[in-house]
Amino acid sequence: MPKKQADAMFVAVIGDIRGSRELADRSEAQQEFKQVVNSLNDEFPDRSIASQFTVTTGDEFQALLREATDAVEAVVSVSDQFHPARLRFGIGVGALDTQLNPTQAIGMDGPCFHRAREAIEAAEDAGAWVRVDGWSSELVAHVNAMFDLVQCVREDWTDRQAQFARALKAEGTQKRVVERFDVSKSTVSESLSSGHVQEVREAEASLGNQLQAALEEERA
Repeated sequence: MPKKQADAMFVAVIGDIRGSRELADRSEAQQEFKQVVNSLNDEFPDRSIASQFTVTTGDEFQALLREATDAVEAVVSVSDQFHPARLRFGIGVGALDTQLNPTQAIGMDGPCFHRAREAIEAAEDAGAWVRVDGWSSELVAHVNAMFDLVQCVREDWTDRQAQFARALKAEGTQKRVVERFDVSKSTVSESLSSGHVQEVREAEASLGNQLQAALEEERA
């Protein structure tokens, strides 16, 4: 293996649907899940994706990314689009021991994937939204705890709050959300405020930035 690849640090993401076996319309949910996951390959620039988002089973996907900020953004994007179904994710950082397969995140191995797998198993055990692994123990503990707080708020979002949260992210301003849904300004403002959407977005961005800063320090 070329030394450059052996020394490279990647961020692996594994995600799945919590309680998928209990879903009444599991087949339909898996199809929607596949569409959402595949859409991420168009959402992120090619330079961000080391190996494409790939559904590995009916209700699980994997991806290999180059930056931690993109890993958190991917988790957020899938969760936003798949609301109200509850998902869980494992994010792991580390090297790749096998040859990189850029077209699909299958058949590769290395610490990044081992840590992502351990992280999602920890998320399953804790009933958590996100777990991370591979960074310092102090940062991992902090980030996991913060994700738990964000999870508590997100899981209380109504369908309308989640809809407005997605629209605000896409449109950029509350005014454009109002125009898109043809509702009053107060309806949008009160919905976003009661859902603490701005605080959730700031927390999610901060967590991605903290993981990214530590990754860049490790690479330096």
